[in-house]
Amino acid sequence: MVEFGRVEGVVEIVPEAQVPQLRLTVTLETQDDVRIVRCETLDAVRTIATREDLSWHADQWTQETIGVDLAEQGWEVLGASNREDCIEAGPPRSATYSVRRLFRPPMESSKDGSARCSDV
Repeated sequence: MVEFGRVEGVVEIVPEAQVPQLRLTVTLETQDDVRIVRCETLDAVRTIATREDLSWHADQWTQETIGVDLAEQGWEVLGASNREDCIEAGPPRSATYSVRRLFRPPMESSKDGSARCSDV
């Protein structure tokens, strides 16, 4: 059985941080539900001068989440929306990635594949 989903990451600036930090939330939407697969506060990788810089961070970390965390669960990318469309409307976010899972790993790791944002 093939399972399909959509992955998207959103960032927001952590206002109380001494150094530029961003709160990242990455979600996986499937036919069954929408769940948070990554939620953490991270140091900015490059200078944040524009909204495009925020969107870039969201996209880079979302790709990392798909390539590491979701890949361990059998997910792979099929395609992505145009990232430029994500820069203007709504909160700073990544492209929307279409993903599929052809199999469920026989032994899931101790992680249940979901995360919670304790500070949101």
